[in-house]
Amino acid sequence: MCGGVGLGGIAGCLRLAEGGSDGSDPGANGGETDPNGGSDGADGTPEERDFDVELVPTWERDVLFRVVTADGDFFTGHSEVTRVRPDGGVVFETEPFADDHATLIRSGWRNALYVDGSGCFVGTRPDGDDEGARMHAFDSETGTRRWTFEEPADGLHDNVRATTRTEDLVVYASMSSGSGSDQEPIVRALDATTGDERWEIGYEEGFIPGIFPYDGRLLVQRTFGLSVHDLETRELIEELSVGAGFNRAALDDGTLYLPGDTVRALSLPSGEERWSVDTGREINTSPTLDDAALFVGTEAGFLLAFDRETGESLWENRVGGVIGQPPVVDGDLVWVASERGDLSAFTRRTGDLRYEVAVEPGFTFAVSDGILLDSERGTAFEIRTT
Repeated sequence: MCGGVGLGGIAGCLRLAEGGSDGSDPGANGGETDPNGGSDGADGTPEERDFDVELVPTWERDVLFRVVTADGDFFTGHSEVTRVRPDGGVVFETEPFADDHATLIRSGWRNALYVDGSGCFVGTRPDGDDEGARMHAFDSETGTRRWTFEEPADGLHDNVRATTRTEDLVVYASMSSGSGSDQEPIVRALDATTGDERWEIGYEEGFIPGIFPYDGRLLVQRTFGLSVHDLETRELIEELSVGAGFNRAALDDGTLYLPGDTVRALSLPSGEERWSVDTGREINTSPTLDDAALFVGTEAGFLLAFDRETGESLWENRVGGVIGQPPVVDGDLVWVASERGDLSAFTRRTGDLRYEVAVEPGFTFAVSDGILLDSERGTAFEIRTT
């Protein structure tokens, strides 16, 4: 094993040729040719080639508070928003937010950032409880402010979550902190160009981790259920008693993946359950998808992989400490951060540990186009496998 080195040096490499870090069989995906160049063994288990992982310093950038990816770039900021390309070029840095408002740039369900070619939309929260949250729109290439919308200053709407886009609207959830029974969350739609309010849907309680427009419907993921509305009229079509707690679901290719302790895949628009699996673990992250698998992290530090078509368990491995950020897939690796401060990478197919280094407790990280950037080391690293 190559130990981690500080700023300005190779960040380290680790190679394990057999099994998972806990000594268990990492499992298998089935009898396909390994994209790493390996082949199936006699029992049909994919054999991945043995390789090292290195993080090579490539450019420097101080990250303010947290870092995420959106629209192929890195985004960071606390009192402003900064967009950075994977090559280190700064696209824009917005003017600071007024009145001590702070950005809600997070990984998972707490994120209030959405970016595409039409704009950069981000929520901010006030420093105190005498103001409401705000939704801001910026030009996605220049960072020029377009508009700001203020939520009610009633103590119930000082946070923004689940920002998304559909047609000419930006849609998000406005709520607060505290217990679910104290909430009166609102799903609000604003004109993406002007910031004018178009409509709202109010709920009596609970949190809203995710909002998913799909095929003329609006799926609102609530703490312990899924509300399905007609997108045009906002009429409630049905309520589904499926929950994922605070973990945002993932929508891809007509399937909604809900990451509760029982992971579920629902076909849309019908809501029919395709599969479900009781993990026996306390799931603590939103799911991450690749073309074949679904990955989630747990409160006890387990990284779990499931076949996204069948729900079959593919493998599991474990890190020391809680996994609180969604896993990140890049190439043939799945990266996770533990809350105690370790950064680890596992092979995507079989879950073998390939890299591990201590960073800092509570750090965040993101990966785009083979570049890894975290919130602590002030350096972006190129991910190399040899």
